[in-house]
Amino acid sequence: MKPQKKMFSVVRVTSVLLLIVALVILAFAFNAGNRAVRYFKGVKRGVTLEGIALSGMLEHEVREEVAKMAATLGRAPVNARLNRETLEIIPEEKGMMVDVEATVAAVMAAAENEEVALRVIVLEPEMTEEIYRSIDKKISSFSTSGGGGAGRTDNLYVAAKYMNGYVLAPGDVFSFNKVTGPRTFERGYSMAPVVGGMGIGGGVCQVATTVYNAALLAGMEIVERHPHSIRVGYVPPGRDATVTDFIDFKFRNSTEKFIQIRSGAGGGYVWVQIWSQ
Repeated sequence: MKPQKKMFSVVRVTSVLLLIVALVILAFAFNAGNRAVRYFKGVKRGVTLEGIALSGMLEHEVREEVAKMAATLGRAPVNARLNRETLEIIPEEKGMMVDVEATVAAVMAAAENEEVALRVIVLEPEMTEEIYRSIDKKISSFSTSGGGGAGRTDNLYVAAKYMNGYVLAPGDVFSFNKVTGPRTFERGYSMAPVVGGMGIGGGVCQVATTVYNAALLAGMEIVERHPHSIRVGYVPPGRDATVTDFIDFKFRNSTEKFIQIRSGAGGGYVWVQIWSQ
């Protein structure tokens, strides 16, 4: 090999070796620096969160872990409710959410080998079994009798069933369509006469009219009410309320107490009571 070529090869090998050495030194320095940052700013040695080791983690890494746990463990509260078949009260269930920031702060402040528990917030349901049982005073009642064939009387029964036991907190608005609808075969409604022909859920206007009058007698604020285009025979003129898929009947619980609608129907007869605490 010629001297010049040999010298060039030696220089090239030396350069590569120096580069490798430099990279090794940089990697070592980086790792050493990273370990130092984790030692001074990270979670202390032996710290666990609900049994999970977090030693050396930095704050943003801890937050990511806690957020994952929060997504798995969090649950919404469930209100007490009425079983419409047995009329039994199903007790409420409390919810829970993880306080991510409070948990992260506790982990970062933990001493060596400390076992940290999740910081949680208990979520109370709005409706409890106690509230249900406190609604024990009848403040109004109204009934109507409209007769009709099997399809119509079935629809009265179904709509009254969906409405029975419905509870409104102070200020809540009752929507007939929301509570009793949608009126479909799958939900138990039948074909029956309506103004101008036949329709699914025909006759439910009698149920809307009955709850309208009960709400009036209870002194509730009527939010939305529409009269029929023709006179109906089960209430005096001006005391009816019609509903369709696009027209609703609504009233507001304008009292400072919880109220409950109790209703039923059979053989063309509909009754509605409003109870309060």
